[in-house]
This record gives sequence, C-alpha cells and structure tokens, in this order.
Amino acid sequence: MDEVKKIKYTSYTAGAIEAASSKEMKTWRQEVRDRLASPDLTIYDPVEQESLKVGRPSINQVEYIRGLKQGGHWEKFAEEMEKIWWGTIDTHKLDRMRLMIYLFEKARIEGNYPTDLKYWGDYEAVVRSDFIIVYLPKDTKTIGTLFEIHTAYLLGIPVYLVLPDQTRTDANSTLIDVVMKSNGEVFYDVKSSCDYIREKYKLKEVKQEEKK
Repeated sequence: MDEVKKIKYTSYTAGAIEAASSKEMKTWRQEVRDRLASPDLTIYDPVEQESLKVGRPSINQVEYIRGLKQGGHWEKFAEEMEKIWWGTIDTHKLDRMRLMIYLFEKARIEGNYPTDLKYWGDYEAVVRSDFIIVYLPKDTKTIGTLFEIHTAYLLGIPVYLVLPDQTRTDANSTLIDVVMKSNGEVFYDVKSSCDYIREKYKLKEVKQEEKK
C-alpha cells in the first residue's frame, strides 16, 4: 500500500457561488488550477467539494437550498448549510472560534493530506490553507466570500485578491486593508495572481509524464 504524502501547500479558491452562474463559479477556478498545477500545491475547490458533500452539483444545491427557504423548511436548511461550512464536524455544542484556531494549529503541526479534503467544510479548508485566492468582481453579491477573507485575515493567512473590473483605489477600503494586513496582495487578473504565487512559493512544474 502506497504511503499518503503530506501536502506541501494547500490553498482555497474563494468566490461567489450562491449568486453566480455555473460558468461564473467554475471558469476562474479552473484557470487557477491549470496555471498553478504543481505537485507542491493542492487546491480546495469549494464548487467541486461542496458537490461531493451534498450529492448534487453546486448550482442545483443553490436551488435546493432556496427551495428549503421558500418552503419554510428551516431545520433542513440549517443541516445543509452545516454540511457546506463544517463538513463532518458537528459544531452545535462547540465554540466555533476555538474550533477554527484548533484546526489552524493542527494543520501547522500535523500537516494536510489529500485524503483529508473530503471531510472538510469550507471553514476548515480556509483555516488549513497556506493562502487563499479570492476572485471578486465589483458587483458580485456574496457574503460567504467575505467571511472567508475575514477568517483568513484573523489567522494571518495571506489573501491573494483578484479584482477583475476595478482598481484597489476604487475597491472597498476595509477589504483592501484586510488583504494587506493578511500579508496578501491585490491583482487585476487570474494570470498575474498565479504568476506571483508560483514564484513566491517556488512551485514545481508538473512533469510531462504526469500530465498524460
């Protein structure tokens, strides 16, 4: 039996899901994965991972959750949201902030492994990341993405923010401040962010035989 190797770097791709089309959810995330393909880096894609957790594509899950709200099925709604944010962890009797700190420290001490990802919720994926990549068009309606940015900031996890249609001068001041204080950076396209990350973390290229 082959030994499961510890992941060198882990990253999370944060961006709108609930208010995005399937194409908007997936296109930029796939570009990130293509540009940062490396044996050194594992990217947690919430669109892919949430679909695996709930058993349906993210766009269908959004409609399902909307239907639960419209039908007044609030208990089931809360269960579905818990799966997305916390994965296999039951947080009802836990101090969630302490839990996030514990998961953050556990990743730094024990590391992350490829077999772990299927158990994580989005919060755990963020706090276990070495950095997160955020794609935030100007008029995007998203709350979850802002929670993820703030969580990373509180724990000192660098936030690499892509603003595809506005400058850092025009962007929200608190947003830019939080990114800077996380030791992150602001970019205007996915390529520039990936070029920077590949250089900063000295990510190895995927060997030709591994691409086949």
